[in-house]
Amino acid sequence: MSPKEKSLMENGSYNKYHMRVNSETFKANSFFDVKDIVQVKYEMLRAVKVDGSHVTDIVGEFGFSRKTYYQINNAFEKGGLNSLVPKKPGPKGPNKLHGEVLEFINSYKVDHKNANAKEIALKLEEGAGVRVHPRTIERYFEKKTNLLTN
Repeated sequence: MSPKEKSLMENGSYNKYHMRVNSETFKANSFFDVKDIVQVKYEMLRAVKVDGSHVTDIVGEFGFSRKTYYQINNAFEKGGLNSLVPKKPGPKGPNKLHGEVLEFINSYKVDHKNANAKEIALKLEEGAGVRVHPRTIERYFEKKTNLLTN
């Protein structure tokens, strides 16, 4: 694996479907890299907008569906080049820490200054019937502390 491929994998920009890209643009010049998903998406958009190619012709050459093309185009128009960089999949934060759960955690910590995350997690499950991993509670307090000190 080349250093560039390793970097693309680390930052989430590796095109795992690079074998689907059949565009002459990528075959004709070594500057273009089918394994760089950001470059593939950008060149697909450019082919339609600048070269005047039809979406139905281009999507097959770049390994995307028409639906995906329009999603990529919409994202690009709203967010520019940065929107072509893939985002990490999955939840973007703790989904159990909200409203009453946070109130419980905060009030328990106020009432029990020396309570650790494991104890709070146990009391939360007993009191509110909500299971939260102790590490999630630790992260919450770390983030809260960082916000207060910055």
